Amino acid sequence: MKEKLKKIIKTKQFKNMTVLTLFIFIVEILFKILGNTFTFDYTILRIFISSLIIGYLVSLILNFIKHNWINRTIIILISLTVSVYAMLQLGFNNFIGNYVSVNTSSQLGKVTDYINDYFMSFNIKFYLILIPFILLIVYYIFIDKKLKVEEYKFDNPKFIYNISVLVILCGIYYSTLLIGFMQNKYQSIENKELFKSPAVQSIAINQFGVSTFGILDVKNYILGIDYDVDINYTVEDKVEVDKVKERKIDDSKWEDVISSEENSTYNDLNNYFISRNITPTNDYTGLFEGKNLILIMMESVNNIAVTNEEYFPTLYKLYNEGWAWTNNYSPRSSCATGNNEFSALTSIYAINTMCSANVYRDNTYYESLFNVFKNNGYTPLSFHDYTDYYYDRHIIHPNLGSTYYGVVDLGIEYSNEYKEWPSDVSFIEKSYDIFSKEDNFAVLLTTVTTHQPYYRSSTYGDMYLDDFKDLNVHTYLKRYMSKMKVLDQALALLLEKLENDGKLDDTVIVMFGDHYPYGLANSVLQPMFDYDISVNSEVDRTPFIIYNSELEPKKFDEYTTYMNIFPTLANLFDLDYDPRLYLGEDLFDDNYSNIAVFPDGSWQSPYAFYDSNKMKLSYITEEYEYTDDEIKRINDLISTKINISKSAIKSNYFEYLGNKLNGS
Repeated sequence: MKEKLKKIIKTKQFKNMTVLTLFIFIVEILFKILGNTFTFDYTILRIFISSLIIGYLVSLILNFIKHNWINRTIIILISLTVSVYAMLQLGFNNFIGNYVSVNTSSQLGKVTDYINDYFMSFNIKFYLILIPFILLIVYYIFIDKKLKVEEYKFDNPKFIYNISVLVILCGIYYSTLLIGFMQNKYQSIENKELFKSPAVQSIAINQFGVSTFGILDVKNYILGIDYDVDINYTVEDKVEVDKVKERKIDDSKWEDVISSEENSTYNDLNNYFISRNITPTNDYTGLFEGKNLILIMMESVNNIAVTNEEYFPTLYKLYNEGWAWTNNYSPRSSCATGNNEFSALTSIYAINTMCSANVYRDNTYYESLFNVFKNNGYTPLSFHDYTDYYYDRHIIHPNLGSTYYGVVDLGIEYSNEYKEWPSDVSFIEKSYDIFSKEDNFAVLLTTVTTHQPYYRSSTYGDMYLDDFKDLNVHTYLKRYMSKMKVLDQALALLLEKLENDGKLDDTVIVMFGDHYPYGLANSVLQPMFDYDISVNSEVDRTPFIIYNSELEPKKFDEYTTYMNIFPTLANLFDLDYDPRLYLGEDLFDDNYSNIAVFPDGSWQSPYAFYDSNKMKLSYITEEYEYTDDEIKRINDLISTKINISKSAIKSNYFEYLGNKLNGS
């Protein structure tokens, strides 16, 4: 037996298997360490088994290739691919706060514009993941040729033996997906479902490793495999409602739809939404009834904009003279601007692995912000000072219920060159001339001047550099702030025009950032903050402002995101709407959950931050301690909302429901 084992160890197959297995496993461990997600748990065992399976399979195939140099070349190419892929995923997670899926390939040709920005923000430590590859090359140059190995001569028994070993290894691996103790206790998606479709990238990479995730991601993209929403969804606890504040909604039509519906997907969604709590009215209901709305999604604006009166007086004024939420976040995703705009207008979660609004551009949403305001007597209009190069807004926005104007429609000068963006001042001038003519308007303005890049010269990036010459910060940050000064001037112009036309008192201005300024590393941004932006998701903290000239200034400390904008506005404007159709919440509801939810399932509350990458809870205060059951329930509720949103988008559910309820 020992002699037989020695013979096996001395074979080319065993050598190739050992080299590749160890290489992949070491890269996986480095990936976790460099990504700050390493924990010593059973996932390490699962990742080692998957590394062994890959190594065994490749070495088995290489047995059919006699030339050693071809064997070495194939192993080197596989190793290089694994290393570069892992390194790029680390960079993308650092850059956009999320791992990348091939499902976003529809944007690939467009985001090549961002490559320089991506590498400018790249943490130098990520290059350490190339060390195993360098050592592999050294091994092949100086050591491999000195090792005497024998060809593994194949015959039927040996082939059957190898296949049997491979099948056993795969069986062991599959069992790790089913065994309870090998799944994190806070995990909402079962590993076997996640393996079938790694739709939550951070959890999939944590559980399976970056190499296996890459294989599964490509496989699912090619085959179009997806996981189904679990019909055993988790719903909110029922709450008692004051009869005086209760919203009366007649569900008889909806119940008839459910009783006659044969499509299981639609009925799962019907039963979920109809079973949710109907948020009651509150002391803020109708405060803005009859007023106009201007909703502004500010490109790449973070809290630097609202904490520096000297540089950005208008943003500072709006933040400090209106209502402002100090714990607002604009979570990043693989398609942040488009996905976050979509979620703000619908209050449903975008599909995290793709540009949802683009991919499902033909969907319609009868319950969107535009349509609900339209049904309440407003004229919905939306404007953006760029083209449809990144997002198909000329299709998306009308399907959300608005009349849309892009940069060409507005007659604004623009450049196709990535580094140059149009002026938000011109944007306000042109768009105001259109929407101000309406008696009651609900308007979305999506700005662009503050867009990256910041690492190279541009018209607006250089325009106000002298204003920041005394600041001891990086030039990249000064260029960002120079661009933001243009946005500040645009907002000043908007206020001036509204006041001159006597519309300021009758207009509510709501502002939020789409995401933090990509392309600026934390180390570049940090000097402008008095808190550590590198911990948890603090870099994603952005302004959320509601301003009206008649409001008493107030700061709110609830934790929130763009998901809660429309439910809050619908209540403030006292619109006729069904709160159950929105997966965000009214910020003024007495039962508001006070949690900011991130696209990967992470969340932040006043007490703790749950990191779905690490599947770990980190407390930020000692005031409250969650039980394991509470953490699991929060995760289940979040997972349900994300999955329900995904199913609703993919099935065009809201078009179906709107047609059914309206008799179409």
